[in-house]
Amino acid sequence: MNELQNIDAEHESAVAQRTAELENEFSYDGYQVVRKELFAHLRDPAITIRKDSVTFNTACINGMEDVVYIHMMFNKELKRIVVEGCDENDKDALRWCVAKPDKRKSRKMMGRPFSKLIYREMGWEEGCRYKILGYRIQFEGKTLYVFDLNVPEVFLEKKRKKKTDDDIKASEPATVQAEEQPEVNTRKGYYPDDIANTFGVSVEQHREETAFHHMDGYVSVGVLTGSPDRRGEAQGQRPFAVPDAGD
Repeated sequence: MNELQNIDAEHESAVAQRTAELENEFSYDGYQVVRKELFAHLRDPAITIRKDSVTFNTACINGMEDVVYIHMMFNKELKRIVVEGCDENDKDALRWCVAKPDKRKSRKMMGRPFSKLIYREMGWEEGCRYKILGYRIQFEGKTLYVFDLNVPEVFLEKKRKKKTDDDIKASEPATVQAEEQPEVNTRKGYYPDDIANTFGVSVEQHREETAFHHMDGYVSVGVLTGSPDRRGEAQGQRPFAVPDAGD
Protein backbone atom coordinates (compact mmCIF):
# COMPACT_ATOMS: atom_id res chain seq x y z
CA MET A 1 0.00 0.00 0.00
CA ASN A 2 2.78 2.43 0.90
CA GLU A 3 4.48 1.64 -2.40
CA LEU A 4 1.32 2.53 -4.36
CA GLN A 5 0.92 5.70 -2.35
CA ASN A 6 4.50 6.66 -3.14
CA ILE A 7 3.92 6.05 -6.86
CA ASP A 8 0.78 8.20 -6.83
CA ALA A 9 2.58 10.96 -4.96
CA GLU A 10 5.47 10.91 -7.42
CA HIS A 11 3.04 11.04 -10.34
CA GLU A 12 1.12 13.98 -8.86
CA SER A 13 4.37 15.77 -8.20
CA ALA A 14 5.56 15.24 -11.78
CA VAL A 15 2.21 16.47 -13.16
CA ALA A 16 2.30 19.54 -10.93
CA GLN A 17 5.85 20.32 -11.99
CA ARG A 18 5.03 19.96 -15.70
CA THR A 19 1.88 22.05 -15.28
CA ALA A 20 3.91 24.84 -13.67
CA GLU A 21 6.46 24.69 -16.48
CA LEU A 22 3.74 24.97 -19.14
CA GLU A 23 2.04 27.86 -17.36
CA ASN A 24 5.30 29.77 -17.04
CA GLU A 25 6.35 29.35 -20.67
CA PHE A 26 2.96 29.50 -22.38
CA SER A 27 2.24 32.04 -25.11
CA TYR A 28 -0.31 32.22 -27.94
CA ASP A 29 2.52 33.03 -30.36
CA GLY A 30 2.66 30.53 -33.21
CA TYR A 31 -0.75 28.96 -32.50
CA GLN A 32 -3.52 28.88 -35.06
CA VAL A 33 -7.20 28.61 -34.23
CA VAL A 34 -8.44 25.57 -36.15
CA ARG A 35 -11.22 26.45 -38.57
CA LYS A 36 -14.67 25.18 -37.71
CA GLU A 37 -15.23 24.53 -41.40
CA LEU A 38 -12.67 21.68 -41.38
CA PHE A 39 -15.02 19.51 -39.30
CA ALA A 40 -18.46 18.05 -39.99
CA HIS A 41 -21.09 20.76 -39.63
CA LEU A 42 -24.37 19.36 -40.87
CA ARG A 43 -26.29 20.77 -37.91
CA ASP A 44 -24.62 24.19 -37.89
CA PRO A 45 -26.39 27.32 -39.20
CA ALA A 46 -25.48 28.07 -42.80
CA ILE A 47 -26.52 30.01 -45.86
CA THR A 48 -26.36 28.59 -49.38
CA ILE A 49 -26.02 31.05 -52.23
CA ARG A 50 -26.81 30.02 -55.79
CA LYS A 51 -26.69 32.11 -58.93
CA ASP A 52 -30.42 32.81 -58.63
CA SER A 53 -31.34 32.34 -54.96
CA VAL A 54 -30.42 32.24 -51.29
CA THR A 55 -31.44 29.59 -48.75
CA PHE A 56 -30.90 29.49 -45.00
CA ASN A 57 -30.83 26.01 -43.50
CA THR A 58 -33.09 24.72 -40.74
CA ALA A 59 -30.46 25.30 -38.05
CA CYS A 60 -30.46 29.00 -38.97
CA ILE A 61 -34.23 29.24 -38.80
CA ASN A 62 -34.40 27.42 -35.46
CA GLY A 63 -31.68 29.63 -34.01
CA MET A 64 -33.98 32.66 -34.31
CA GLU A 65 -37.23 30.87 -33.50
CA ASP A 66 -39.52 33.91 -33.42
CA VAL A 67 -38.15 35.52 -36.59
CA VAL A 68 -40.02 35.24 -39.89
CA TYR A 69 -38.73 38.40 -41.60
CA ILE A 70 -35.13 39.54 -41.72
CA HIS A 71 -32.86 42.31 -42.86
CA MET A 72 -29.81 41.17 -44.83
CA MET A 73 -26.76 43.41 -44.85
CA PHE A 74 -23.54 43.13 -46.83
CA ASN A 75 -20.11 44.52 -45.97
CA LYS A 76 -18.15 45.12 -49.17
CA GLU A 77 -14.83 45.52 -47.37
CA LEU A 78 -15.01 42.48 -45.09
CA LYS A 79 -17.06 40.37 -47.51
CA ARG A 80 -19.56 39.45 -44.80
CA ILE A 81 -23.32 39.10 -44.73
CA VAL A 82 -25.17 39.92 -41.53
CA VAL A 83 -28.76 38.90 -40.82
CA GLU A 84 -31.05 40.31 -38.15
CA GLY A 85 -34.75 39.86 -37.46
CA CYS A 86 -37.24 42.59 -38.31
CA ASP A 87 -40.97 43.22 -38.60
CA GLU A 88 -42.95 42.26 -41.67
CA ASN A 89 -43.71 45.86 -42.61
CA ASP A 90 -40.19 47.17 -42.12
CA LYS A 91 -38.49 48.61 -45.17
CA ASP A 92 -36.48 45.95 -47.07
CA ALA A 93 -37.90 43.13 -44.92
CA LEU A 94 -37.32 39.68 -46.44
CA ARG A 95 -39.21 36.51 -45.52
CA TRP A 96 -36.65 33.79 -44.88
CA CYS A 97 -38.89 30.93 -43.74
CA VAL A 98 -42.31 29.35 -43.97
CA ALA A 99 -43.99 29.63 -40.58
CA LYS A 100 -46.89 27.36 -39.71
CA PRO A 101 -48.52 26.78 -36.31
CA ASP A 102 -46.84 23.40 -35.93
CA LYS A 103 -43.48 23.95 -37.66
CA ARG A 104 -41.12 26.32 -39.42
CA LYS A 105 -38.98 25.51 -42.41
CA SER A 106 -36.58 27.34 -44.66
CA ARG A 107 -37.56 28.58 -48.09
CA LYS A 108 -35.67 29.33 -51.26
CA MET A 109 -35.43 33.10 -51.54
CA MET A 110 -35.32 33.82 -55.27
CA GLY A 111 -33.10 36.79 -56.04
CA ARG A 112 -31.02 36.59 -59.20
CA PRO A 113 -29.99 40.30 -59.10
CA PHE A 114 -28.65 39.90 -55.56
CA SER A 115 -26.79 36.68 -56.37
CA LYS A 116 -25.33 38.25 -59.50
CA LEU A 117 -23.86 41.07 -57.44
CA ILE A 118 -22.46 38.69 -54.81
CA TYR A 119 -20.93 36.36 -57.43
CA ARG A 120 -19.31 39.31 -59.16
CA GLU A 121 -18.07 40.80 -55.89
CA MET A 122 -16.55 37.48 -54.74
CA GLY A 123 -15.31 36.31 -58.15
CA TRP A 124 -17.37 33.12 -57.83
CA GLU A 125 -18.09 30.65 -60.63
CA GLU A 126 -21.67 30.55 -61.91
CA GLY A 127 -21.51 26.78 -62.21
CA CYS A 128 -21.16 26.42 -58.44
CA ARG A 129 -23.18 27.06 -55.32
CA TYR A 130 -21.57 28.31 -52.13
CA LYS A 131 -22.34 27.33 -48.55
CA ILE A 132 -21.14 29.57 -45.72
CA LEU A 133 -21.39 28.75 -42.03
CA GLY A 134 -23.07 31.30 -39.79
CA TYR A 135 -22.01 32.52 -36.36
CA ARG A 136 -24.73 33.69 -34.01
CA ILE A 137 -23.75 36.67 -31.90
CA GLN A 138 -25.38 39.21 -29.60
CA PHE A 139 -25.01 42.85 -30.53
CA GLU A 140 -26.72 45.77 -28.80
CA GLY A 141 -29.38 43.47 -27.42
CA LYS A 142 -30.11 41.80 -30.78
CA THR A 143 -29.34 38.33 -32.07
CA LEU A 144 -27.44 38.43 -35.35
CA TYR A 145 -25.98 35.90 -37.75
CA VAL A 146 -22.61 36.71 -39.33
CA PHE A 147 -21.54 34.88 -42.51
CA ASP A 148 -17.96 35.25 -43.75
CA LEU A 149 -18.06 34.85 -47.53
CA ASN A 150 -14.28 34.49 -47.60
CA VAL A 151 -14.66 30.97 -46.21
CA PRO A 152 -17.13 29.21 -48.53
CA GLU A 153 -17.66 25.51 -49.09
CA VAL A 154 -18.01 25.08 -52.85
CA PHE A 155 -20.35 22.63 -54.59
CA LEU A 156 -20.54 21.98 -58.31
CA GLU A 157 -23.98 22.42 -59.79
CA LYS A 158 -25.26 19.85 -62.25
CA LYS A 159 -25.26 21.23 -65.77
CA ARG A 160 -28.62 21.14 -67.48
CA LYS A 161 -28.39 20.44 -71.16
CA LYS A 162 -30.88 22.39 -73.22
CA LYS A 163 -32.97 20.12 -75.40
CA THR A 164 -33.35 20.91 -79.06
CA ASP A 165 -35.67 19.44 -81.65
CA ASP A 166 -32.82 17.25 -82.84
CA ASP A 167 -32.31 15.95 -79.30
CA ILE A 168 -35.95 15.04 -78.96
CA LYS A 169 -35.97 13.21 -82.29
CA ALA A 170 -32.64 11.50 -81.69
CA SER A 171 -32.80 7.78 -81.33
CA GLU A 172 -29.73 7.38 -79.12
CA PRO A 173 -30.52 5.93 -75.70
CA ALA A 174 -30.16 8.24 -72.71
CA THR A 175 -27.29 6.11 -71.38
CA VAL A 176 -25.12 7.09 -74.34
CA GLN A 177 -25.61 10.78 -73.61
CA ALA A 178 -24.78 10.15 -69.94
CA GLU A 179 -21.45 8.62 -70.96
CA GLU A 180 -20.58 11.75 -72.91
CA GLN A 181 -21.23 13.95 -69.84
CA PRO A 182 -19.89 12.38 -66.62
CA GLU A 183 -22.21 12.69 -63.64
CA VAL A 184 -21.30 15.55 -61.31
CA ASN A 185 -21.35 14.90 -57.57
CA THR A 186 -23.36 17.90 -56.45
CA ARG A 187 -23.32 16.84 -52.79
CA LYS A 188 -19.55 16.84 -52.36
CA GLY A 189 -18.17 20.17 -51.23
CA TYR A 190 -14.63 21.47 -51.24
CA TYR A 191 -12.76 24.48 -49.94
CA PRO A 192 -10.28 26.75 -51.71
CA ASP A 193 -6.64 25.74 -51.22
CA ASP A 194 -5.89 28.61 -48.84
CA ILE A 195 -8.52 27.17 -46.48
CA ALA A 196 -8.24 23.42 -47.06
CA ASN A 197 -4.44 23.36 -46.69
CA THR A 198 -4.19 25.36 -43.46
CA PHE A 199 -5.39 24.77 -39.92
CA GLY A 200 -6.68 28.31 -39.58
CA VAL A 201 -5.40 31.76 -38.66
CA SER A 202 -3.25 33.01 -35.81
CA VAL A 203 -4.84 33.65 -32.43
CA GLU A 204 -4.28 37.40 -32.79
CA GLN A 205 -5.83 37.52 -36.27
CA HIS A 206 -8.71 35.36 -35.07
CA ARG A 207 -9.46 37.85 -32.29
CA GLU A 208 -9.40 40.73 -34.75
CA GLU A 209 -11.65 38.98 -37.26
CA THR A 210 -14.24 38.07 -34.66
CA ALA A 211 -14.42 41.55 -33.15
CA PHE A 212 -17.82 43.10 -33.82
CA HIS A 213 -18.29 46.52 -32.29
CA HIS A 214 -20.56 48.41 -34.70
CA MET A 215 -22.41 48.17 -37.98
CA ASP A 216 -20.50 50.74 -40.02
CA GLY A 217 -19.88 49.63 -43.58
CA TYR A 218 -22.85 47.29 -43.82
CA VAL A 219 -25.31 48.03 -46.61
CA SER A 220 -28.83 46.63 -46.61
CA VAL A 221 -29.66 44.30 -49.45
CA GLY A 222 -32.38 46.74 -50.45
CA VAL A 223 -29.73 49.39 -51.10
CA LEU A 224 -27.33 46.90 -52.69
CA THR A 225 -29.84 45.70 -55.29
CA GLY A 226 -31.90 48.86 -55.61
CA SER A 227 -31.68 51.84 -57.92
CA PRO A 228 -28.34 53.55 -58.71
CA ASP A 229 -29.45 56.51 -56.59
CA ARG A 230 -29.94 54.31 -53.50
CA ARG A 231 -26.65 52.52 -54.09
CA GLY A 232 -24.97 55.89 -54.26
CA GLU A 233 -26.28 56.68 -50.79
CA ALA A 234 -24.30 53.76 -49.41
CA GLN A 235 -21.00 55.01 -50.78
CA GLY A 236 -20.92 57.73 -48.17
CA GLN A 237 -20.95 55.25 -45.31
CA ARG A 238 -17.79 54.72 -43.33
CA PRO A 239 -15.93 51.41 -43.83
CA PHE A 240 -16.20 48.75 -41.15
CA ALA A 241 -13.29 49.31 -38.76
CA VAL A 242 -11.90 46.41 -36.75
CA PRO A 243 -10.38 47.55 -33.44
CA ASP A 244 -6.86 46.63 -32.48
CA ALA A 245 -6.47 43.52 -30.35
CA GLY A 246 -5.48 45.70 -27.45
CA ASP A 247 -8.79 47.63 -27.41
